[in-house]
Amino acid sequence: MDFKEILKKFSNKYIIATLIFAVVIIFIDQYNLFFQIKNLRKRNAAKDKVEYYEKEIENKQKVLHDLQRDSALMERIAREKYMMKRDNEVIYIIQNDSDQIEN
Repeated sequence: MDFKEILKKFSNKYIIATLIFAVVIIFIDQYNLFFQIKNLRKRNAAKDKVEYYEKEIENKQKVLHDLQRDSALMERIAREKYMMKRDNEVIYIIQNDSDQIEN
């Protein structure tokens, strides 16, 4: 097959119109192939975020359920995270300075 035979095959007006249409759709159109690939990646990233946040909601609901059922757990979290104390208690906070002395 030489170059002239290839040109004869592509000289058909339907093949030329199909090739032009394919080039326009793939590269030139507003919603071209690159735009579609970019949107597909965005959609997959959004799906990953949705899955992550659904898992986070599930975990937070479990913690909330546990907190509503167990007053000891609620007290422990209040003391550790929010530095709460009872009225008759004194809390001393001791910080470890070994990380700062490494110089």
